[in-house]
Amino acid sequence: MINYFCLFCYCCLNLLLCSTSVRSECISKNGEQTTVNEQQIKDLKTNRISCVTEGQFIKEENNQSNINTDDFSDSIDHGNFITGLWRGFHESDGLKVYYGYQFRPDGSFIARHRIYQNRETVEDITWQGEWLFQNSSLKIIGFNLKDKTQQATFELKLTDTFKLAYETGSLSDAYHEIILNKIGY
Repeated sequence: MINYFCLFCYCCLNLLLCSTSVRSECISKNGEQTTVNEQQIKDLKTNRISCVTEGQFIKEENNQSNINTDDFSDSIDHGNFITGLWRGFHESDGLKVYYGYQFRPDGSFIARHRIYQNRETVEDITWQGEWLFQNSSLKIIGFNLKDKTQQATFELKLTDTFKLAYETGSLSDAYHEIILNKIGY
């Protein structure tokens, strides 16, 4: 193991000692030298990049921007963003409410809602069903795995901060403060 470390150190040292020094000078349009900060500000204003590095002159003009900065939210595929693991927690009226969701790419989901009061479980429900995302709204239809006659239909809204917040539906009042944060895929 020490031999590999020594070899790594030797290679790094050799690379540092044998490489040529890199020197950068910025040149304005008339060929005069300016400080790096002054030239960077000028280049940012004109969308122009020019630097001299070891005798090579590199110049790139960029007059058009390919990035549409008007609305970045249109560039996100929200349906793919929804798939993954989401969870949340809130407290209200002496209750601690925990919830976790797994939204699958095929439009199905599984979720668990738990309510605690004084460290005792008041409610523990596992939901399974389908989800559909349209117009920043996640529509969910599910049923209780223990009691298939109990069904839930509700909507979560995708917020500007990319969280899912309870909008409307048939869940009990304890869940009306649901805010889900994405934690994984």
